[in-house]
Amino acid sequence: MTPLSLLAVAGAGIVAGAVNTIAGAGSLLTYPVLVAAGLPPLAANVTNDIGVVPGNITGALGFRDDLRGQGPLLRVLLPLCAVASIAGGVLLLIAPARSFELVVPYLLLAASILTALQPWLLRRLQRTEGRRRPAFLASIAAVALYGGYFGTGIGLLFFAVLGLFVDDSPRRLNANKQILALIANGIAGVLFAFIAPVHWLAAFVLAGASAAGGPIGSRVAHLIPANGLRIVVCLVGVAAAVYLLL
Repeated sequence: MTPLSLLAVAGAGIVAGAVNTIAGAGSLLTYPVLVAAGLPPLAANVTNDIGVVPGNITGALGFRDDLRGQGPLLRVLLPLCAVASIAGGVLLLIAPARSFELVVPYLLLAASILTALQPWLLRRLQRTEGRRRPAFLASIAAVALYGGYFGTGIGLLFFAVLGLFVDDSPRRLNANKQILALIANGIAGVLFAFIAPVHWLAAFVLAGASAAGGPIGSRVAHLIPANGLRIVVCLVGVAAAVYLLL
């Protein structure tokens, strides 16, 4: 990786750390930058997963007040997230690398569409009845499984599931989303650190940059409209999907 590429990774990491805290899809910005810098899709994915974890941590610290009273819910969800995330990471590593390269553009495209449709989707989900605990736990496990496999856009997915099954304010749901994304990314990241083709220089640069961006996002989450960020993230994700398909 050239110094210019690492600088681009750092810049994308700062923005992603903030966007992950605010909207939950910052990895749509960092993943294509890593690919453009020359990493194969699989290496870019595992490097990205490890690199965004510090941003998840610093972003979560900014929601400390909103996490008060959330212990009973998180004590149920976090172990489930951890197990499902490991399963997703194992699935990624045992599948042929070529299969991941074939499917990743479509995962990016799906995450981008989800980003664009988030407000409508959340309204639809919140109007849906039948809030049953088994469906809630199964949905959380499915998102964490996806998070271990790919990871991009899991913040949006977690927020959507929480919005469907948990009656709470958007800001407190966002705080919970941040913790769940941290566990889903972090547990898979531990696995990847030992047995996956991580590009460690890029991972460290991305880690420092995302850690710097996390507090920025938590401070301005209630000031910056999510729509503008959502449009940018969606466009970057679509562009990356088209680039990889071509």
